[in-house]
Amino acid sequence: MGLQATNAGIDFQQRVSAYMMILMEFDMDISLALQVNKSNTIKEINFEDCESIDDLVITLDSGKKIYFQMKRTISLSDDSESEFFGVCEQFVNQFLKQNENDLAYILVTRTEASKAISVKLKRILEGIRLANSLSVIEKLYQEERKIFDKVSSNIKTIYKKYTHEDISEDILLKIFLRMYVELFDIENGEEYEKTIKLILWKLIDVDVELFWRTFISKAIEYGANRRCLSRENLKEQCKSYFKENQTKEELLASPFFNRSWKENNKVIPVQIDYVVAIPTKKTMEKMKIENDTIFMFELYRFDDSKKKESLKYIAPNKMIFENGLEFVVLYRCASQERCHNYIEKEIVEELGDIEGKYELIIWPIKEHFEPTDVELLHKEVLEKSLEECQDCICSNCGKAIFDNEIYIIEIDNEECSNKVGLVHKSCIRPVDRVIGEVTISGIEDYSFLKHFDIGCWAKMVMKGKRVWENLEIMAAQCMPLVIDTDEVFHDGNYCVYQILENGDKRYTTNRGVIDRLSKTNAELLQKQFTESLIAAKKEGNPFGYSSKTFMYGQYEKILEQVGDKEDFIECTEAKAELYNESVAKIYNDCETYYAPIIYLSVEGEPYILPNGVFPMITKPFDLPQYIKNWERMGVTVPDYEVCIIKDDNEFILKMISLISNGILPAANSMFAPNGKLIRGIHIHLMWELQELEGVEEDTNARD
Repeated sequence: MGLQATNAGIDFQQRVSAYMMILMEFDMDISLALQVNKSNTIKEINFEDCESIDDLVITLDSGKKIYFQMKRTISLSDDSESEFFGVCEQFVNQFLKQNENDLAYILVTRTEASKAISVKLKRILEGIRLANSLSVIEKLYQEERKIFDKVSSNIKTIYKKYTHEDISEDILLKIFLRMYVELFDIENGEEYEKTIKLILWKLIDVDVELFWRTFISKAIEYGANRRCLSRENLKEQCKSYFKENQTKEELLASPFFNRSWKENNKVIPVQIDYVVAIPTKKTMEKMKIENDTIFMFELYRFDDSKKKESLKYIAPNKMIFENGLEFVVLYRCASQERCHNYIEKEIVEELGDIEGKYELIIWPIKEHFEPTDVELLHKEVLEKSLEECQDCICSNCGKAIFDNEIYIIEIDNEECSNKVGLVHKSCIRPVDRVIGEVTISGIEDYSFLKHFDIGCWAKMVMKGKRVWENLEIMAAQCMPLVIDTDEVFHDGNYCVYQILENGDKRYTTNRGVIDRLSKTNAELLQKQFTESLIAAKKEGNPFGYSSKTFMYGQYEKILEQVGDKEDFIECTEAKAELYNESVAKIYNDCETYYAPIIYLSVEGEPYILPNGVFPMITKPFDLPQYIKNWERMGVTVPDYEVCIIKDDNEFILKMISLISNGILPAANSMFAPNGKLIRGIHIHLMWELQELEGVEEDTNARD
């Protein structure tokens, strides 16, 4: 068993290292993966370095260094023989080298590690960094204080061992300010690994599984040989994974996107327009055209005066020449080959089979010229516009692009010009000048995530949706979630907490963060809590918390929910105090409580199941299993888009709108063939319950 654990630990270490290599290869900001508040990219990676913290050392472009100590599982301990004590020793030894470029000492582990480390120590360190002081420790819960004391004791013991001096509070603070805990659930098939693979699908032209495994293998090799890997060296090794001879500018237009150009286009062509168009009735009379006719124009874009004034494009489909001739544009592009392909294969979608019905007239340019200085300047403007595309978002509809066929267009009409963007195939307007096509190799495996904004999800998912995780711990098959829509304005300077029988304290929270109240409301809430605690105690059914999941309620309710899996800790007293941002940083659960979460949209409207349920899903990769369940209900799911609810206020507003219209929102829901909800979380508003209680009271009064 020991060997297996060691192998698992090595695999974990190399997967984290491989992820850092990906960040370096694609010039991604480290803030995508780490808490370090320094926007920067990785310049160099040292594997199994000779430094005190030697699992991995990354050097940023700024010259600052980040040190990684990786432990797949680890427990908090002050035993000098323990793994955690060893980690502390490495951190102190590195600090004693007094390297001014040391930015962070990071303990990398998984969520399955001891909660004392993965949750509580992580929060304590965040709170210290926010306060830039150890004074915040005085306001910690008793359990968190014990954790800090253990870590502090380790550091003090180690510091004295190597310096023969007692550590000062100033030096102790400096060490704590550099300490971080980072969590990576990155093993095979886990959510974090899936997210990395989805990002890779937008970056590379080869099989993603092969690419990911290759990077893990390279990490093993570099670690075994204690190698140093520079960004330049890695990019040279990775050339074979991308289109031959592509430059970085052609390859990447954003941190998450690979410009995989079809037709081997290396540059943006600007000189000639290729346009397929039909003359208007007025133009046919003016040109004395009697038969239905289609023109294929080859047109110089800049006239002799070097200005684009000889013709105008008006969205969505009008083209007007300087002499007043008007045409209805069917298609516009930048290459003759693409134009011919449109006429041969795609024009039937617009007009049906044109053979025998339309006369095709080709209007070619008479001769070709070398690009003028104005054309070259225009090309530079377009290339800069392409480089500035930061997200994979459609320039026309504004929604995320997550398709196998993505088009690059130049927007050049009366309303807008000198802009290059990405669009869905279905969003191309006839006057949009198609200049390239992008493919994401292997994305077919995730074709069910239509229009999914993977970049947005990857940024948000690590710091959100805590409520769903808390409910999942409860493991109930079908449970309600009640939202109080009145909890909106909370800007006061006071907060309320309850003292537990073990001496600990728990703050009242709103959507996972400490609730901020006015002094008057805080004192009122404190009084209400005190009265409730006294009354419940007299009834023999006191209020308290479960010992692990910290669910709050009366003893009987907690016992019903967790059984004998957890202890019950009684609340003994309620108090109010001034709000403190550093304390809040430690005890706030998340940045968003409900979001992010996905739902389906059909033609811009939320998708509602026939049984009146609005389904939402917390794990996008599980969408196929839910669709399969709906199909067993006899539902044929229409063509849809995957949308993200991005913040808590948006979530609450959508829930209000749905429930007010008699629709039941439900998260992660499964149904019996008859449409009955048998698993999931059904969502209600507080006023619904209050109205129901009012009806019951009226009924009882009449009885």
